[in-house]
Amino acid sequence: MPATESANADNALIRLLLTPEGRADPYALYRQIRDEAPVLRSSLGPIVLSRYEDCAHALRDPHLGRGTKLRLDGEAGAAGGLGMGGFGGMDTDPAARAEFFETAGNNMLFADPPDHTRLRRLANRAFTPARAEALRPAVADMVDDLLDAMEDEGDVDVMPAMAYPLPVTVIGELVGVPASDRDAFQPLVRAGTVALEPTADAGALAEASKATAQLREYFLDLLTARRRDPKDDLLSALAESRDQGDALSDDEVVATAILLYAAGFETTTNLIGNGLLALLRHPEELDRWRRDPSLSRTGVDELLRWDSPVQVNMRMALEPAVVAGESLDVGGSVLVLQGGANRDPERFTDAETLDVGRRDNQPLSFGGGIHHCLGAGLARMEGEVVFSRMLQRFGSIDLLDDVPEWRPTLTLRGLSSLTVRVTASA
Repeated sequence: MPATESANADNALIRLLLTPEGRADPYALYRQIRDEAPVLRSSLGPIVLSRYEDCAHALRDPHLGRGTKLRLDGEAGAAGGLGMGGFGGMDTDPAARAEFFETAGNNMLFADPPDHTRLRRLANRAFTPARAEALRPAVADMVDDLLDAMEDEGDVDVMPAMAYPLPVTVIGELVGVPASDRDAFQPLVRAGTVALEPTADAGALAEASKATAQLREYFLDLLTARRRDPKDDLLSALAESRDQGDALSDDEVVATAILLYAAGFETTTNLIGNGLLALLRHPEELDRWRRDPSLSRTGVDELLRWDSPVQVNMRMALEPAVVAGESLDVGGSVLVLQGGANRDPERFTDAETLDVGRRDNQPLSFGGGIHHCLGAGLARMEGEVVFSRMLQRFGSIDLLDDVPEWRPTLTLRGLSSLTVRVTASA
């Protein structure tokens, strides 16, 4: 289906991107866009996709990519519109955005082949599924300790009590960041990830560049220490990763370590917060999971589908391409509404129903194609442990705030707070 123009769908998109109400509850707006113009020619510039198959195809299409070099080289053209470096930005200040990407360095999140191919291959050698899965017993112990503290508290905000400290500890141990340094990183990572938002302005981009520069300085010092005294951690493994004589440079090791560290807790924090809220709003599904712990894998996949930690993605045509029947010139942009695609009724039976036992469930929450999230398995494992052990520990979990506070972001969707009352099982 070629792209169509629709004033109603375009207005819904603008509300989605620009209003607190749209970011707090995007799903009605996703439905409106999908119903009115599933392939939307937006006034903001890009072609907007909201159906599952279209979004999945765009994320896998080798003709599309991040397009960071095209943007920085000024070759994207007017068709680029919304989006830069693959994720966000209305190009309100191209110079500020260029400064951010220069500061971010050789980061595979923003890279296209052949650079991405090399960076991903070498990172894969260090960040293996076996390395992540080996952490499961330690994660279970961490979760139990945090649940002990929650039980003692009774009324507790889940975000600082569980959703943040667990993943930041796990990824900190995996990457090799000393425990004493981790808390200082949360504001820096939060400031840096604002650059991924579609509406990031010049001020936010400047703060993102400043925060990223601080992270780079820290990890360069830590890398120097690891070269002198290697540890059994990801930073040491990245420093040693090579393929047929090809090794990561220090700049590439640092950029990769920052990416893995930031993504390792930002997305998992949102999975825990968004997922628990979904279960509390669907108590019959919460009780079903509590009665049947074997639902942990399908349950986590369904929570990822229902309220994805990552809602939108961008792709740019690296060469002439056809997307959902629409021809794109080099530099043409596509906005992928993957959070909306996860509720496409053409792909998911009873898409607006939370079903923790759902089969054939492949949400787009971790992206797709060559940029599929490297840490997806780690995030799923943490989610399985958290929800299964929490539901077994607590006979009741009551939501104390009917309208929890959401962070003012869309690309990375998550809660600022989630206050509950927990009571131990008899």
